[in-house]
Amino acid sequence: MDKLTRKKTFSKILVAINDSSKAADKAVYYSTRIAEDYDAILIVIYVIQTQINLDTATIPSHVIDLKKQAQAYLSKISEKIHHKHSDTENIIKVKTDIIASNKISDAIVNYAKDNHIDLIVVGPRGISKLKSLVLGSVTSDVVRLANCPVLTVR
Repeated sequence: MDKLTRKKTFSKILVAINDSSKAADKAVYYSTRIAEDYDAILIVIYVIQTQINLDTATIPSHVIDLKKQAQAYLSKISEKIHHKHSDTENIIKVKTDIIASNKISDAIVNYAKDNHIDLIVVGPRGISKLKSLVLGSVTSDVVRLANCPVLTVR
């Protein structure tokens, strides 16, 4: 496959995480590799599960703590990606974002739709025992609701 075809296939890749786990690290690893192969922009979003809008003036202290954890994790990921790929000819363009939503899957799907994402990469982690036998509940909903391909990394 030539470079022009690959570039058109995936030009924006979204990796969505909501914790700093091994599953999240694995999703970031695979999305980074795909972004490099397709010369795509990698967008890493960290979704905080809360009903609080992060842009308001009064944010509860526990949400501020969650936001700080998310910022630290995203900084670590960005540094890791740039360090690993600093000596290669393909420089990966990375954008990070923190969003808040009561329903994580809706936040991921809406972000992907609003930002014209070509591929979503998610981990399999979930809370629901029944759904997590196959996929996590968030992952299952993203796969079902997304308007673009979804890669599930386990």
